[in-house]
Amino acid sequence: MFSKYLKLTTAALFAYTLIFFCSTLFFNTSLLAANEKTVALVMKALTNPFFSKMELGAKTYANRSKIPLEVFGVERETDVERQISIMENLISRGYGAIVIAPADSKQLVPVCQKALASGIVVVNIDNPLHAATLHKYNLAIPFVGPDNRAGAAQVGAYVRNRLNGRGRVIVIEGIRGVENAELRKTGFIEAITQDSSIEIVASESANWHTDEALSLAVKLLNIHAPVDAIFCANDKMALGVLQALDILGLTGKTVLAGYDNIEAVRSEMQRGRMHATVEQHPELMGQYGVELAVNGLEGKKLPLNLPTPVDLVTHETFGKTIALSISSLRNPFFITLHKAVLDATLLHGAKLVVADAHDNNAQQLIDLSTFLNEGIDALIINPTNTETVGHGIELANNQNIPVITVDRKAAEGQTICHIESDNKEGGRMAAKLMARLLQGKGRVVELEGIPGTSAALERGAGFNEALKAFPDIKVVTREVADFEQQKAKDVVLRTIQRNLQFDGIFAHNDNMILGAAEALEAMGPSSVKVLVGFDGIQAALEALRQGRINATIAQKPEKMGVLAVSSITRFWRGEKQASSIRVDLEVIER
Repeated sequence: MFSKYLKLTTAALFAYTLIFFCSTLFFNTSLLAANEKTVALVMKALTNPFFSKMELGAKTYANRSKIPLEVFGVERETDVERQISIMENLISRGYGAIVIAPADSKQLVPVCQKALASGIVVVNIDNPLHAATLHKYNLAIPFVGPDNRAGAAQVGAYVRNRLNGRGRVIVIEGIRGVENAELRKTGFIEAITQDSSIEIVASESANWHTDEALSLAVKLLNIHAPVDAIFCANDKMALGVLQALDILGLTGKTVLAGYDNIEAVRSEMQRGRMHATVEQHPELMGQYGVELAVNGLEGKKLPLNLPTPVDLVTHETFGKTIALSISSLRNPFFITLHKAVLDATLLHGAKLVVADAHDNNAQQLIDLSTFLNEGIDALIINPTNTETVGHGIELANNQNIPVITVDRKAAEGQTICHIESDNKEGGRMAAKLMARLLQGKGRVVELEGIPGTSAALERGAGFNEALKAFPDIKVVTREVADFEQQKAKDVVLRTIQRNLQFDGIFAHNDNMILGAAEALEAMGPSSVKVLVGFDGIQAALEALRQGRINATIAQKPEKMGVLAVSSITRFWRGEKQASSIRVDLEVIER
């Protein structure tokens, strides 16, 4: 009887074990399947505002693109083992992709190799993994992040100029052996000692931490006084050094610079207690890292290096007012330019005031006069007309207000910098593209922008100059549509109604080529084969995807806006700069 009972119990136990095993296997398999399309973002020092920005950039992109994203991290940047443990856990749970800002450039390489061997996409952001260690493991992992050496070099050049090439300087390093810490130290020291008599009296590590930087700075200042400047490899350490300067009564007397542009440091620069930091756009690292991870999950080839910008931010710009006079905020190109100027102005702690001239020459002169009467510190102008804007610029010159012109030139007045694309070359690019798409033969309509603007004059000149190389292509009519979509539509409808035969249209901007497309669509089937615009606005890119137009010569208004504000900040810091800057163009075809 007992034997029979034992057999039944054993059978029941075996059955239960089998059910448990199968259910566990099913659960784990389901869990792995659920994670295989998920991107994990693994950061360091979750308490650091820098990584909060990184997380926000990643989440914003993921939400917008409907990508499953989970975020992980450690409390302190020295907790390498904990970060490795997180990676091991993600591998065991079968995540599809891991985006990692490594706490250590060497020690994280083996676990990244393990992730790759498990079929997981790995993207490295912020702190680059050690190149020699990657080579040892025969790995090539995409990196998204700034040139830390170049960013620190900007700080070094700034401090060198502030000290007039003479003085005693302390460097507070990040974690030794970590790639971004070493690059920042190297970049700063190289730049500050170049062609100068500046002495680095001490360079020691505070491991990225505020408390360690405080105690270290007190010690070093007592040993090496007097000290003229201190550079910290991140802002958290700079705040610790600032406390030390407060204790020793040296605040404001010693130039203090950090790296990361966190909000607490911006407040101290506003008050003049700190002097410089570097914005390395962690939100873009988060965004681009997730974007690359998704591309990797889709089997796309990933670039080995995707740089993010670095911007020097200094206390001289805080509290100043920049005025932007823009030709027309109805134009998407200038809307993008305006946003870029606004973002860059806020980055540098300045205030932006804006006036829309509505493409009216007289209104722009009124706007400029109003700005100057209200009191501004700098002026960015996107001229409505190359000739008429000169009087307003001369008024600014009389008040010693620095002036930048963007996209369109001014014939009169002094500017500290003009920023534009090479519009004439863009016209040539459009002509060569038109000739290729028409196979060297055809009749073309040219839609011109506002007469008197340098953009319209130069794009037209370049286009017609380059067409001379294609004798079988003729411009059958040139019509002014003032850069406006509706006017271009009306012009093309009238041209069609005149029974004028043509095969292609080149418009001096995208608004006009979109108007031309609307006109052709309204008239039904057409023999017109090629539509080429100029600017690369979002609506034109969408029209390209839809097959409504053939190409656009893309400018970069967001880059123009950033360069305009950067030119002003360099002027305020007393730095030399180019009198003109060219922004590259790109042909985008469907």
